Amino acid sequence: MKVWIDALTPKHYLLTKALEENFIKDGHEVFVTLREYEELERVYKRIKLDSKHVTVGSHGGGDLKAKLVQSAKRMLELTSFIADLKPELSISFGSPEAARVSFGLGIPHTLICDSPHSVFVCKLTVPLSSYLLTPWVIEKSKFAKYGIEYERIIKYKSLDPTSWLYRKHIWPPKNKIEQASAGAIVIRESEYMASYVKDYINFEEFALKVAGEYPDKKVILLKRYFSDEKVLNNLVIYGGEFFGPNVLEKSYAFIGGGGTMNVEAILLGIKTVSVFSYKTDVEEYLLRKGYLRRESDPKKIKGYFQRSEKLPVLKLPDASVEIYKILKSLFLMRN
Repeated sequence: MKVWIDALTPKHYLLTKALEENFIKDGHEVFVTLREYEELERVYKRIKLDSKHVTVGSHGGGDLKAKLVQSAKRMLELTSFIADLKPELSISFGSPEAARVSFGLGIPHTLICDSPHSVFVCKLTVPLSSYLLTPWVIEKSKFAKYGIEYERIIKYKSLDPTSWLYRKHIWPPKNKIEQASAGAIVIRESEYMASYVKDYINFEEFALKVAGEYPDKKVILLKRYFSDEKVLNNLVIYGGEFFGPNVLEKSYAFIGGGGTMNVEAILLGIKTVSVFSYKTDVEEYLLRKGYLRRESDPKKIKGYFQRSEKLPVLKLPDASVEIYKILKSLFLMRN
């Protein structure tokens, strides 16, 4: 079977890397499309796909008009490419272009998504998808409101970062910042250009306050859309490339402004605090079960990090294997 996967972000790319192993092992052809996007480029330069892949179009940035223009251009480019490729199945993790092109060309599109809070992406992808695959902690109603029947929403009992965390053989060698994160408090800035991020905090000011609480410990702020590095006493403000698990693996603690790295840190057994502006279903589950704390006061965060209670262990199956089993039952057994 010929399968097309469209990956737009580092998370999409890493899940694609895990999924392609399953497809290729069973003899299927996999074609991957990417886009020009700085954060995505940093990942695919260090972790290579085995499948055929090509870059089509670019990220539109934070401006609404630019987002629309780039999406329209990318859709046109993909239409020609995919019409010639003739895949029998398309997969994306929230690509409006992939959903629309697949629908227009009569290709069944499967959406793999754990972000019903991403309203605009869901409005543009969910109604055009043949099936939607999502973690078990997310209520089907959260997606059904966008225009897909309940029976076409299929849950898997895992969280997506297991796909690459359980494949340490794909982790790249550690670079300078990843080595320097050992014993450090790591902070990840929110994806403030995302449509669903509303209450965006100033992460540099916040990181300075956290660093002030820990004068004898290194604090690393991982910035977005910033290619430089600044050092302010014990605070390192870093905008270069990094691979999340490499940074987190030996860190002292993690403060996350988004969902994916929070889950990565928890799965790696790192004490984690969320300052994400939106409470997702996944985050609510992690909060209820005691894997995660939500706090924005640096003094209270310090108090939590210094407590010695043992963290609960989050054990889940490999999400890519669970997803592949579903895809196999839906599509691949027919060929």
